[in-house]
Amino acid sequence: MRITIAVATALAMLAATASSRADDNRACILKATEALPHIDGLVVKKTRTRPVPPEIMATWRGQTRPVMVDVDIVAAGAAETYSYICVLTNKTAFVRRVMS
Repeated sequence: MRITIAVATALAMLAATASSRADDNRACILKATEALPHIDGLVVKKTRTRPVPPEIMATWRGQTRPVMVDVDIVAAGAAETYSYICVLTNKTAFVRRVMS
């Protein structure tokens, strides 16, 4: 019985953590799309998040772990991908464009 309760508690905590990460990713994606250049006819095709590359993490001194946000767009018939690094502080997302 105790094992069942412990497993159920662990699963609930894991689900809450996953939900929190999803909310964080959504905040980062929203902020990244707001940071896109203002181009007439710009259409966002796809957004995704990914871990920050190890070379950036090697020099990272922040308290929160950053995430990369990629935004695939089409504007004036040309497809491009804009990449941003995102950090959440007190539930507020901050983004900066990263040139790759």
